[in-house]
Order: sequence, then structure tokens, then C-alpha cells
Amino acid sequence: MTLLFIMMSSGIGAVCRQLVNDIFTKVYTISFPIATLVVNIIGSLIIGFAAQHLNSDSYSYAIIAIGFCGGFTTFSTHFLEVYEQYLLKSYKKMTIYILLTIILSIGSCYLGYHI
Repeated sequence: MTLLFIMMSSGIGAVCRQLVNDIFTKVYTISFPIATLVVNIIGSLIIGFAAQHLNSDSYSYAIIAIGFCGGFTTFSTHFLEVYEQYLLKSYKKMTIYILLTIILSIGSCYLGYHI
């Protein structure tokens, strides 16, 4: 049953990630990967909260942390976008993106853990 919950909630997370991407693509015309950054920061906040407040053996944790956050956040897309910036020789943008992702995601996870 847990696997079914994870499967469904990861699908919901992936759809939410796409919706965030669609919104940011329409609102911002900059070439900075802001949607992925925002998704990873929000996901870090949620998983930090889940880690502190939910039992890791519960359905709630499986649904939120493993399923939803697993489908919502995106490590692979982040590194694809880093690599694309590298190929474009946009080293400054690439470095800023990497640092923002690390610092803001860790800070967001910390905040979620401590709320």
C-alpha cells in the first residue's frame, strides 16, 4: 500500500513541478533557471518539515517526503541546467545558480525542520 501512495503522490509532485515551470516561463523571460531553483527550495522546506514532524515509518511521511518531494524536486534537471550554462560559457550565472541552490535549499530545509 505504501508504494501505491508513493507512486500517486510522486505523480502529483511532478505535475506541480511542471505547473511551477509553466508559470515561471510565462512570467519571467530571463534565461536563469528560476523555476527549478524555486521548486528545489520549496521541496527542501517541505522535506525538512516532514523529517522533523512526521514519523519516518508513517504513510504521511511516505506520501509527502518520499512521494511528493521526490516527484516535485529535481536534482537531475538542476545539473542539466548547470551543464547547459557551462556549455554556453556562462560561468558567472552557473556559479550563482549552484551557490543559490545549495545555500537556499539547505536554509529552507533548516527552516522547515525548525518550524
